[in-house]
Amino acid sequence: MGFKLDSELLHRLVFEPGVSGYEEPIRRLIISEIKDYGKVSVDDVGNVFLDLGGEGDTVLLAAHMDELGLVVTNIFDDGLLAFRKLGGIDDRALPSQHVLVLGSKGAVEGVIGLEPPHLQFEKEPKTVPWHQLRIDVGASSRQEVEEMGIRVLDPVVPKKHWSVLNHGKFLASRGFDDRAGVYALIELAKLVARGEVKPRHHVVLAWTVQEELGLRGAFAIAARLKPKYFVAVDTMACCRPEITGPLKPGQGPAIRALDNAYVANWGLVKRLREVAEEEKIPYQLASGGGGTDAAAFQRAGVASIAVVMPVKYAHTTTELIAQSDIENTVRLLAAALTKGLA
Repeated sequence: MGFKLDSELLHRLVFEPGVSGYEEPIRRLIISEIKDYGKVSVDDVGNVFLDLGGEGDTVLLAAHMDELGLVVTNIFDDGLLAFRKLGGIDDRALPSQHVLVLGSKGAVEGVIGLEPPHLQFEKEPKTVPWHQLRIDVGASSRQEVEEMGIRVLDPVVPKKHWSVLNHGKFLASRGFDDRAGVYALIELAKLVARGEVKPRHHVVLAWTVQEELGLRGAFAIAARLKPKYFVAVDTMACCRPEITGPLKPGQGPAIRALDNAYVANWGLVKRLREVAEEEKIPYQLASGGGGTDAAAFQRAGVASIAVVMPVKYAHTTTELIAQSDIENTVRLLAAALTKGLA
């Protein structure tokens, strides 16, 4: 099956805000993209579902819509903002970042300042912990900040940049984790709705919330639904050979067989390998750190697996992904549904 990346749609998905627990903007965009392809619903937690119909065993495929971010925790009298992290952000990645504070009057630009070396007493640089950092929005008082529409508990996202590397082979930005997976499922929905993919299963797609805070959206679904198979569609941090093996961007999607939170169903590992090889779709096998939504469903007794796209510099503002890996992820998922997971 031929498939080419829609970079404009991927760009819009990456740049739409959706911090864990504050997913409404990205949820609206996802619904606007899928509303014509099947029955759409939203649960009380905020997960989005698209029922594509079909016969046979139910397969649920999910990608998490939330992204890493910050939330304002205090506004000081001098106009600076304290914050806390939402998700696994390395403190080293925070200083000198440009950010957007998503207040009631719209996005307000700010920066996370860092004392320059000219004014430091210590000879050796050190990592400044997040709780000692401040967001500067150019205000000199609490009142001025509040007049900008900023309040305590407003979410904050990095101001994103989009880099096209090596003549388009690779892309770099913040948010491919997991807007690349969000994108892949939207494209899969299009293929099924247009009849280009004819699944052997009853197919339900989901876009989950609060994955970065402990798979919370997936756990909420797993407590209510029990599909025959579950497939997490996500990205995966690479490239640490001791943990991830020879995983590299550009060599195909990875079948994530195990990580810190789960071990995949080995029948599904074998089946996805067979499908990829039959269809001549490049793929990789990998173990990983952390976890995906697959762990929530495995613990609920569902045969689960994760199909992931390798990303360099994960959980930073320069996540690097291969365009071909996104395309081949869509191809692999489409082929697996066409041929069946059993």
